Amino acid sequence: MTQEIKKLKTTEELLQWQEEMYELEKYAFAGIMSESEQERRVNNLLDKNYYHRHLEKVRQCKQKLLEDLAYLEQREQLLLVEIDKQSQSSSSTDSNNQH
Repeated sequence: MTQEIKKLKTTEELLQWQEEMYELEKYAFAGIMSESEQERRVNNLLDKNYYHRHLEKVRQCKQKLLEDLAYLEQREQLLLVEIDKQSQSSSSTDSNNQH
């Protein structure tokens, strides 16, 4: 590979080589898949219910996120009310101090 790099002379050639590397990078992985991991993946592909189970997990995760979002939206509203109260009390204090 370093010999290839030495052969590249122009910026355009370097950029083209870089693009090729980035394109190939998506196919790269580190290490060797264990036999048990290979077996698990093949079994998942062969299992007709795999996608149904995976869909159920996704839906459960989505439901949890929606519940968390609802809680955060309520909390946000409470904080906005408190900020509004605080700004109203500070503006009334300011107007009292001016008189």
